[in-house]
Amino acid sequence: MTLQPVIVIMEKLLALHEGLLQLAVKKTDIVKSGDAKDLQQLTKEENKYVKAIGQLEQERLTLTANLGTGATISELIEKATNSEADKLLVLKDKLTHVIKQLQERNELNEGLLQQSLQFIQVTLNFINPEPTSVTYEKAATGKKPATPTRSMFDSKA
Repeated sequence: MTLQPVIVIMEKLLALHEGLLQLAVKKTDIVKSGDAKDLQQLTKEENKYVKAIGQLEQERLTLTANLGTGATISELIEKATNSEADKLLVLKDKLTHVIKQLQERNELNEGLLQQSLQFIQVTLNFINPEPTSVTYEKAATGKKPATPTRSMFDSKA
């Protein structure tokens, strides 16, 4: 059985993940600069990559199911010829490395975005502080108020 179609899909997946990593690097610079419009545009591009990766992964799963092999790359390597196994192993290593870099970059971006949101929150609190009470209030002593409570019915007839 030939695994060439799976290898082609794996190469496409690697290319898409590398493109997504490049976008993540750009995102770091955009978050640092604070440009919301560029960040929104970049997020749209990222969504396109994620959608394409999902479609390719679905194709790979369908293809491996049709071949009667397992869905994991390791299972494919066991059933492949030597040259195909070598190609799959190299692709697996590269893809694993790129995904790890992507994960690290996404964690960095998440931290930067959290810091930006905290800064915005502090700035908003500084500009528009919590309203304070402008009337005089006695400290609560645990006693009931001196004003009597009224019932719904007037008992005087």
